[in-house]
Amino acid sequence: MAPWSGLEGSDRLEAWRANVGAPVALDLAPTCQWASGCLAVLSWNLWIGRGRLDEVVAGVRDAVDAPLVVLVQEAYRMDESVPARAAGRAARRAAGGFTPRPHARADIVETARALRLNLRYVPSMRNGAGPSDRGNAILSDLPLDEAGAFELPLVLQRRVPVAATVRLPGGPLQVVSAHLDPRGPPGAAWLGVAGRAKQTAHLLERVSEDLAVLGADLNLGRGRRERTWRLLHEDGAFAMGVPAKPTAWRHTFHGLPRLVLDYLLVRDRGGRIARARVERLDEHPRDRGPTVFGSDHHPLLARIELRDEDDTRW
Repeated sequence: MAPWSGLEGSDRLEAWRANVGAPVALDLAPTCQWASGCLAVLSWNLWIGRGRLDEVVAGVRDAVDAPLVVLVQEAYRMDESVPARAAGRAARRAAGGFTPRPHARADIVETARALRLNLRYVPSMRNGAGPSDRGNAILSDLPLDEAGAFELPLVLQRRVPVAATVRLPGGPLQVVSAHLDPRGPPGAAWLGVAGRAKQTAHLLERVSEDLAVLGADLNLGRGRRERTWRLLHEDGAFAMGVPAKPTAWRHTFHGLPRLVLDYLLVRDRGGRIARARVERLDEHPRDRGPTVFGSDHHPLLARIELRDEDDTRW
């Protein structure tokens, strides 16, 4: 049964909330030396935990000598805080469909422990009948301060971006991981475009710092023609990143139809960034194969160079 069937307004949202476990906050990373003036930011939709995040992080660490922040969508988690069974008729409806598949799924908490990264994870929705959920997460070599989550206006599914502050030389950097709805509810698919714009406007109200990085699966099926795109670039909201300028690739979603759904955007109102470059990471040099490091989305990697500051220990 569809999660919205027979439910309206606050009852519908409460049913989504009742099916997920508790947020997770872990501080696991050792002290990090800021020396190069460079920060690496990785953003990736993990396809409900199928993406091999440990492999991608290892590759980034080999290639970039800089602290790393990871913004992920569709992170998978299973622990005792997730209700063993969706409680109540309304809550069972809100669990949604999730057909078990024979694919390995990496738990985001276990991954953070293995990689020794700080973690802030907040679930958005349950994965069907089983005791697991998925949502957005931030992992980082650097301490994560002022972390929080907020619900977006409900369109198709419950969506909960996660935000945190990283203290960099010269001032704070706000990092946000988000995932917008792909479409509207059944019978009102046209609401998808309008719903994403409404969600984006709400998201932008919560991005408060002059220096900010947004990693998101925006699900922009109509690309730059959508109001969401215009909102993200109006008044210098986000002036750098993907695809603010022409890029060497035409898609980030590896399935069909191949579309640019994933974005890594940077806002720098204070002129603190010297250079920012974003690249798409490919498992196969010719972009072949059924998945990309296990996911149906490509990872995006930003290398951000700040203007000269004194070295700082974090």
